Amino acid sequence: MNSDEDGGDINPPTELYAYHATSSFANDTALPYLSYFAVRLGASFEQIAWMTSLMNLIPNALQFLWGWISDKKLVRTYWIIGGSILASLALYRLSKVQTPNEMIVLVVVYSLALSIIIPTWSALQGDWMNPSKRGSTLSRFNVIGGLAGLVGSLIAVYVIYVNEADSPDSFRLLFVLAAFATFLGGLILIRVPYRDPTKTPDLILTETAKREYSDTFQSYVLAQAFYVLNMSMLWPLFAMILIKVLEVDNMVLVAFSVIGALSEMAFQPIMGRLVDRVGPLPVLIMSRIGFAILPFIYAFFPDIRVMLALQVVILGPCFSAFLITSNAMVLDLAPNKERASYFSYYNSCVGVTAFIGALTGGYIAGHIEDFSGPIYLIDRLMDFSLIDHLDYTWRAIFIVFLLSGIGRTIGTIPFLRLKMPKKYPGSIHFVDRLMEFRMFRRR
Repeated sequence: MNSDEDGGDINPPTELYAYHATSSFANDTALPYLSYFAVRLGASFEQIAWMTSLMNLIPNALQFLWGWISDKKLVRTYWIIGGSILASLALYRLSKVQTPNEMIVLVVVYSLALSIIIPTWSALQGDWMNPSKRGSTLSRFNVIGGLAGLVGSLIAVYVIYVNEADSPDSFRLLFVLAAFATFLGGLILIRVPYRDPTKTPDLILTETAKREYSDTFQSYVLAQAFYVLNMSMLWPLFAMILIKVLEVDNMVLVAFSVIGALSEMAFQPIMGRLVDRVGPLPVLIMSRIGFAILPFIYAFFPDIRVMLALQVVILGPCFSAFLITSNAMVLDLAPNKERASYFSYYNSCVGVTAFIGALTGGYIAGHIEDFSGPIYLIDRLMDFSLIDHLDYTWRAIFIVFLLSGIGRTIGTIPFLRLKMPKKYPGSIHFVDRLMEFRMFRRR
């Protein structure tokens, strides 16, 4: 049997790392503050939900088209360059908006650009990656991106610091900087040489093995889609809880994002080496378990100090594991010539459920916030939280936190039932024992 490990030593060109650095810089300079910017402009729960949902639906739902085009037509870098130019224009215009509705229109344009970039970039990385070192290579990308993102975050801290007023104007310069970095990243890719995906040979599989790989991929996509459906319910609510419930200022908002980014970057090398040793699935399961715990802690301990600590203790390691394992899982299961199509299908399915989840969470919170009557069970549960008075905005967020936590817990089970066809030398003993329970028996 020929293995795709036989493709020899593959070293990604420096320009790929440079592109990832500029992309991460742009992302961490402005995008973590998009919801905060909208709330400062007066956005409602529903408007935040639409904005969050569209940013998940459009970039992902259109990827199937762009993934197929990327696999079949022209050079991958051309599509990323075009998408980067469109994204930079949208980011620049975001710096000029005056209302949440204007933001939603530009979010649609930016999301269209991402739908071109995301699957093509994932496939381009796969073209230049040694399969036996995927975890380490992905972690190297993410560490470099994390360092660039840290620079962007520190710039955001400075910009917010010198603009002391807690107003939307404090965030406008950040979108200008992100637009410039996005445009620059596209230009860098002009220097990347073309690499034919067929130069890294696929595994030669029997028809039975091909079906096993395909079935595992489908099961993985379904598991991720259901989990993200429940996970995304919280995404429209963080800006609301930080600004309207905990009443923190803009500096704390920036610090919240920076601390999470630092923790994520610190755990990247560890997670990369772990994936190379035990495979992506056990690491992904640990991440899913960690993310299932978070909403319950948020619900009963709504304190900014607790939330900052969780950024380091749980969110950082779990998110760094997710970033590496989600790509590594697809690369393990996808034929080399169809990587962009596989990524686009995966992202499209997950994006649709993220759209539904974020919209559902925002609308549930909005409707509950408008209800001033008692909800006896919830009101009694809230007595155990750190907030000792009935706040209708907080009650709405509290309910969505509990719903999301229950859904995430249930959504962990399908991952425990997966069985990866590709074998790795090591394992995580705790996850192995957990997957052997009768109720989690793998197919």
